[in-house]
Amino acid sequence: MKVIGLTGGIGTGKSTAAAYFAEKGFAIIDADEVSRGLTADGSSMLPVLDSLFGPAGQWGDGRTEILDEDGKLKRKALAAVVFSDQRRREKLDEVMFARIIEIIDGMMISLRAEGSARGIILDAPLLFEAGLEGKCDLVLVLVADEDVRIARVCARDGMSPDEVRARINSQMKDNDKIKRSDAVIDNSEGVEELRESIDEFLDEAGV
Repeated sequence: MKVIGLTGGIGTGKSTAAAYFAEKGFAIIDADEVSRGLTADGSSMLPVLDSLFGPAGQWGDGRTEILDEDGKLKRKALAAVVFSDQRRREKLDEVMFARIIEIIDGMMISLRAEGSARGIILDAPLLFEAGLEGKCDLVLVLVADEDVRIARVCARDGMSPDEVRARINSQMKDNDKIKRSDAVIDNSEGVEELRESIDEFLDEAGV
């Protein structure tokens, strides 16, 4: 059962592509969904984050509480602590990525044991940043014209063009992703064109 890494920057259409892969019989592992679960209410990861980035933690600022009185994550507070210092951001990534990889490994083992899927799609915007490409047999990166990406995200999330542009500029550059990928699809057109490109990719990959 082959694992295909699916990555690409904001607005390139990864969710649309993943949905089509699911229609084609692939199991989808959504790394963002795994990450969100780790910071959800009641997650065992929250005390870990508090021990590191809370006021008493080595990586905290000595005053900011990142959990409320019910033990729920105060996301804006954590962001304020972490994004004020590059070393703190790197430490958060290190801790989160390690746990995300552990969970994804478990999901892959389960899917292989079930054996019912055509293959596994690892949908991960931060595939390379997290070191997840080593889990993949092939890596497919989606790209799209910047104007198209901005329009999509503005329509979807209600963000301003400048906000989207800032998000794009904060992510790994497309050229760097392309160099590290096995295949690239330009998703600047419509859904039908994307589906056709995915079909061509699967045929060429023999998956």
